[in-house]
Amino acid sequence: MTDDLNKNISDKEGAIRSDAFLAKKSFDAQKDAFDQYTPDDFTDDYVNDVENLRHELKLMMSIMNESKFDDIVHLIANPSRLMGLNFIIGFVRGLGFCLAVIIMILIVLISLSDTTLFRA
Repeated sequence: MTDDLNKNISDKEGAIRSDAFLAKKSFDAQKDAFDQYTPDDFTDDYVNDVENLRHELKLMMSIMNESKFDDIVHLIANPSRLMGLNFIIGFVRGLGFCLAVIIMILIVLISLSDTTLFRA
């Protein structure tokens, strides 16, 4: 399982900063130190702090889900899709701009057609 996880992470190394890899290695190295504690070692103040942390983590997770953060990261990790999407968006905006300019020119020409300048 760990080998699959390491392979999966190494495949996405371009999308993840090196600081995240260092933090993961540091966490893995110190993870066993947490196993020595028993529930009796924790005070009620500590339990309240943990509950507050859990609440804030749930809030942060709901914000991340609503903001589509994972979709943004996936898009940034795939540069060819990002460039293609930006090209299509730019093309549609250009068409919209050209259409708006043509409509405005037609409105000006139609409003000026009643003047003596355009009468034959």
